[in-house]
Amino acid sequence: MTSRERFRKVVHGEPVDRLPYFFGGPRVSTFQAWRKQGLSEEQRKNWGKFIGADRFIGIGKLNTGPVPPFEERILEERGNVRLWMDGWGVKRLDAINQPTTGFATRQYLEFPVKTLADFERIKERFNPKSPERTRPITGENERPTLNPDGYRVIQGTQCWRDRVELCNHSDLPVGLAIPSLYWTARDWCGFEGLSMMFVQDPKLVHEMMEYWTWFLIELLDELLTHIQVERIVLQEDMAYKTAAMISPAHMREFMLPRYERLYRFFKDKHVTCVEMDTDGHNGQIIPVFYPRAIDGISPMEIAANNDPERYLSQYPGLFIMGGIDKRELRFSRAQVRAEVVKRFRTALRHGTYIPTVDHGVPPDIPLGNFLYMVELIKGLGARKSFDTYEPPCELETHLAPIQELFDPLKAINQARHDT
Repeated sequence: MTSRERFRKVVHGEPVDRLPYFFGGPRVSTFQAWRKQGLSEEQRKNWGKFIGADRFIGIGKLNTGPVPPFEERILEERGNVRLWMDGWGVKRLDAINQPTTGFATRQYLEFPVKTLADFERIKERFNPKSPERTRPITGENERPTLNPDGYRVIQGTQCWRDRVELCNHSDLPVGLAIPSLYWTARDWCGFEGLSMMFVQDPKLVHEMMEYWTWFLIELLDELLTHIQVERIVLQEDMAYKTAAMISPAHMREFMLPRYERLYRFFKDKHVTCVEMDTDGHNGQIIPVFYPRAIDGISPMEIAANNDPERYLSQYPGLFIMGGIDKRELRFSRAQVRAEVVKRFRTALRHGTYIPTVDHGVPPDIPLGNFLYMVELIKGLGARKSFDTYEPPCELETHLAPIQELFDPLKAINQARHDT
């Protein structure tokens, strides 16, 4: 069974030879910490191959940001703090030297859209037919940016037209992620601004979300006509730890009708799985959107009062990726094992769940524990005994000796005093 076939079957709850091997994404600071825990540079460069991970194949460059971007400008620097304007026209404060690269801290101060007139102006930078959205531009990857971690900086790769044969004949599932309705309106207005706008200027919110629905369909229509895509992830990040950032009533009024249109569009293009990516608590979101407008949801953060077992029991057929509590990976191997076994029992009981770490893998997870989890996932995914299987820990034999474990307080203090 190919990776592509396997992913499609899991989404549909059909039998597979084994569950896909997805583990979670370490960030830059995590790899920096792991280099001091015995990971070689060669192993880091070939990380997926080293741990034996399955993967998705991409469709090439897809720029959903402002074209042209706003000019980045430094307004003020003091100590380790920078006040500046970013490429989306947002005034913000950032730490110049981040304590944990890949988990950047930032504070947004002012956003470009406050009125309908502002939105009409910014729409000029959001033409879905701008050729730069899918065609690489010479030298674009070498342009300097002030944005920590390259966040919201588009990297040019291949044009999708040059990847049609590769994608359609690959044994790997094809996936792409796109910012969706709430995410994009928040990028234009800011969290506080958008929250107030739902009440004070609902017509403008409708206007923005209607425009973005049209934008995505126009941007993706030809692409999805030529390339078979298994997984489209609609990025939202619209929840806190215990509740959503907007009410279910507002979701139904402003988002659901447009999500239904997007869902029909994607299904007409034979997309296997339409998935919402939202951090935080999913309990108010799933009943609004599933099954009318999404097939699945991720990353299912356990710290945000989510429970894959509860959701899969309540919403049969819901597809989930994530749900392995990253906090449990910091401690003993017994705790790691208990957490992973718990999630795999749920996955094999319900059939539409791929357990992975529930969001980015932070640097306070020891490398040895992560590699133990990798081998445990492979064994349980291939239906080894939940009660007796213990990984051989073969990956750890390829590591150099540990020099230093990650100390979060040391990293923070270093950033504070690094001027």
